[in-house]
Amino acid sequence: MVDIDDRVRPGPGSGPSEDPRSDFWFRLDDGAAAQHPPAAQHPSAPQHPSAPQHPSAAQHPSAAQHPSGVQQEPDGRHSTQAEEDSRRAEVAARLVEAVRAGGVGGEEDSEVAALMQPSPGGSPTDRVPLRGGQGRLVRAALPPVLVLGGSGSSGATTVALGLAAAAGVDSEGAVWPVVVDATLGGGDVALRGCDAVAPMSTLQKWLGTSDPGVAATVGACSGQTSTGVRVLPRTPDPLPRRESLVSAARHLETAGLLGVFDAGAPVTSRLAAPLLADPRVGLVLTVAARPDAINRLQPALGWLDENFGEFVVGDAVIVLTEQVPGSAATVLEHVRTHLGSWVRAIVQVPFDIHLATGGPITWHRLTAETRDAYLALLGALR
Repeated sequence: MVDIDDRVRPGPGSGPSEDPRSDFWFRLDDGAAAQHPPAAQHPSAPQHPSAPQHPSAAQHPSAAQHPSGVQQEPDGRHSTQAEEDSRRAEVAARLVEAVRAGGVGGEEDSEVAALMQPSPGGSPTDRVPLRGGQGRLVRAALPPVLVLGGSGSSGATTVALGLAAAAGVDSEGAVWPVVVDATLGGGDVALRGCDAVAPMSTLQKWLGTSDPGVAATVGACSGQTSTGVRVLPRTPDPLPRRESLVSAARHLETAGLLGVFDAGAPVTSRLAAPLLADPRVGLVLTVAARPDAINRLQPALGWLDENFGEFVVGDAVIVLTEQVPGSAATVLEHVRTHLGSWVRAIVQVPFDIHLATGGPITWHRLTAETRDAYLALLGALR
């Protein structure tokens, strides 16, 4: 008897077969082969010196050795090696004959000939190039957006208002954006954004209503811009119990509204942390087009990478705001060279005298270049 472990285990000193198909069948190792000498070496077998040498089972490296000199197949049948080779050759010849008779696979059948060709290298398991090969996923719809400032006075509020206005204008009213003041102590988003209707209430009072997930409730508590964007300001008071910016984003989503959260600076704001941990929220990092502000951006990105992972930074969009005419030319190329492959996109907002005045912002009073920059930011987030 041959132990099944001996049939599976390769023999001592045997290396891997050049033909992987020869390893498919179980074969005896050298020790098992010694227990079953071939017929040519069996003591009772007559020796015939003049007999022609034929490739029998004793000489075939992959054939199972048997005392009778035949190959034993897994199903128990016995056949000599010559008969086996003859049968395979006959089957192959019949297949070739059938293919030729049917006229399939020849030069006259281009479709079949193309199907018979090997597939190109790497197909179909190639990595799908997304967003120009940078590996960024294309979103089905514009997500809620968190706008963070890399440092103070980076233009986070104006970018949040400009992005919301671009979303409303680009969709021709199909998207209803709401800019939410997500700063710790309350910012000036209502003063800069509400050029049509002053806000009626605050973020805290809206979250404290009985049904904040209704669009009418949001409209009753918020101010409005000339493009129809709603604005929810806040006071330094804490949010209602069990409410956060994440729950605010869920309420706005339930109401069918798009939330744009102006969290200002710094990126380490504890109020913005729940939104940073939500992969469904897009991230915009604003930085003033100044060398000192650019130098403070790298530690901010490092902190985000360490605390929230590389995918948060990889899907972020950096917005360079030009607050002094001509200042972006010295830093734009530097940022694109060193951070362009690390983040989702880099967008420049040019200097605009309407933004520089510090008063309420009206979409139609912005220059065409500024409006195009906000529309480009909108496209980068998708």
